[in-house]
Amino acid sequence: MNKHLFLFCFLILSLTGCADSNMTGGTVLQSDENQVSNMVQEPVALTEEEINWQTAYREIIDQGGGHLPDPYQLRGEDGLNSSFYLGIHDFNGDGIPELILGDGISISVYTYLNHGLEKVADLYEPEGWYMIHELYIQNNCLILVSNGSDGCGYVGFTYGDGSYLTGKYNDLSPDQSVLGGEDSGFKEFNNVFHITELREDSRKSLIKRNKERGEIIPDWAMLIW
Repeated sequence: MNKHLFLFCFLILSLTGCADSNMTGGTVLQSDENQVSNMVQEPVALTEEEINWQTAYREIIDQGGGHLPDPYQLRGEDGLNSSFYLGIHDFNGDGIPELILGDGISISVYTYLNHGLEKVADLYEPEGWYMIHELYIQNNCLILVSNGSDGCGYVGFTYGDGSYLTGKYNDLSPDQSVLGGEDSGFKEFNNVFHITELREDSRKSLIKRNKERGEIIPDWAMLIW
């Protein structure tokens, strides 16, 4: 009798242990699955509008600077230089970023408007300054800087009062500037573009193009300025 009772108790304990073991294993597995699901995110679906402007901008980039101005005939046969600027920034706040594409010779700004691509500005240094040595974006302004031995030349681009605005100023003519196509002074230019407050962390770097890799495939998230 005692022998049968012992076997019965052993059987009950074995079954209970298996049940507990299965429950514990299942709990751990469920926890791991939850962790994985939290780490792996489903890709965010693009809206039709996002697909449209990205496609349009990609076509311009693929042309390799074919639409960039060359006012002083400095650009080679390859069009866009091997080192170039590429970024996107929503100047007018409409939810569609403008495309900024160029190099040390000139920079063009494009927007996507009414289901089509539109160039809104061609930017380059005035005659006598020629090259773009530095590029900044801060306070919703794009600022081109040409460094000379006796000062700098500045070209600015921004958006305000319902329209895009450009301006030019150089240190050799400290009392003169051009703002929105009209003659102005340094104070007016600086009030818009704040060239006396340029920060190093707002300076943009050139991207080195590897011609052997062929076409440029933009990662838009990495190009937000």
